[in-house]
Amino acid sequence: MVLAEALPVALVSAALFGGLALMSDRPRGALIAQGALFVAAALVFVAILVPGPVAGVAPEALAAFGVGVMAAAVAGMLYHLYLGRFESVWKARGVFTLVYLVTSALFGLVFLSFI
Repeated sequence: MVLAEALPVALVSAALFGGLALMSDRPRGALIAQGALFVAAALVFVAILVPGPVAGVAPEALAAFGVGVMAAAVAGMLYHLYLGRFESVWKARGVFTLVYLVTSALFGLVFLSFI
């Protein structure tokens, strides 16, 4: 049951991070990541403040989706900001994949505790 609820969030989050990490245009990638971060933060904010379902979606599901997108956007934005400091693009992708996994776990523990 939990896997069925978490799978769509994980797939969207991983697809967003993967798309951002595979982009070669650094300014555009950072801009897309900032836009996704804004949308994700708005989703989490709404999920925390609204007591009932929003457009038929439970606040817990809305917050989980927002946290997943937020973690991917933060890691993707950091990837595009610090890519020039790495000698190899694949090393940077490996490091920021770990950053993505840590931020998703950390954001899940912190933000989802408010719901």
